Amino acid sequence: MTERLKYWWAGLSGRERWLVGIAAVLALGVLGWGLGRPAVAAFIDLENRHRAAIEREGRVAAKVALLGARPQKSVAASADAGAIDQFLQQSAGEIGLTLDRNEARGTNRAAIAIATAKAPVLTDWLASLEAQGFVIDQLTITPAADGTVGMTAELRKGGQ
Repeated sequence: MTERLKYWWAGLSGRERWLVGIAAVLALGVLGWGLGRPAVAAFIDLENRHRAAIEREGRVAAKVALLGARPQKSVAASADAGAIDQFLQQSAGEIGLTLDRNEARGTNRAAIAIATAKAPVLTDWLASLEAQGFVIDQLTITPAADGTVGMTAELRKGGQ
């Protein structure tokens, strides 16, 4: 086989040898690009996924620390009987959420609704309420077309 290539190469003129050499270099370049580009893209994707996993791990660790550090006396138990709706309104307003419905149902319960909120902000707020001693009896979260979520919930003070 190599002998046939040697005879074929010897039969080429100088100009043809240059053209075949250039074509071989171009073919090797295209082959290298075709194999190298997906490999580089895979490494970039791997790095992005690793960064996202590190960030998620940090958020989970922070939430675990938040849940592990319960106060001695819950905020829900210390809030006076008629102020559950006011407390929820203030707590939501502090992080930028707007309660579209906030109805106190007796002294220990409230029904709330939020029309639009970002899901991470909403879930963090609900987790902080649970950490403060509130119990979520009913929760409905519905996604919206614009990437936000809506929520309705019934809460009660812990231990009630």
